[in-house]
Amino acid sequence: MKKILLLFITTAFISCETKTIEVERSAGMVYNGQSEGKKYMLGSDESTEIAVNAILAYADGNFDYMNEVSADTVMFFEPSMGKAIPVVNPSNEFLSQIQSPYDSITRYIWNAVPLKRDGDDFETVTISFRENRYKDGNVEKLRVVDKVFIRNGKFFRVNQWNGIID
Repeated sequence: MKKILLLFITTAFISCETKTIEVERSAGMVYNGQSEGKKYMLGSDESTEIAVNAILAYADGNFDYMNEVSADTVMFFEPSMGKAIPVVNPSNEFLSQIQSPYDSITRYIWNAVPLKRDGDDFETVTISFRENRYKDGNVEKLRVVDKVFIRNGKFFRVNQWNGIID
């Protein structure tokens, strides 16, 4: 009897099927502006990969890759510019110009978080990283946060905030 009961329990466990259900969970909230009250959900790994690869490509001077994953026009906002600047793709000249004060740039990614606001047709990826800017044997070290806006696999806006590391 014990053998039959053990066989029955074993068969029951083996025949059980595990089902994985993906659930979208919202969190956070917009507190001001036209989207006030809207919630956020996690975005996609694909958008994260595009955003991270694009900011690393900039540091490496791989502007062709950046053009490949950018929309027809991209709004760039970097603190030294003072305002957002629309740049038409291909943007090699613009990218070369803003990188020209430096001999080289290295970036070390800390994290990247993709978010999608309820009702939007785009995602944002917030990337925090350390950046070293080299010029004439000197190094300027920065803490940087980029917010990259992505729609249909292309980025169309980059907002940047930075602070100097002592």
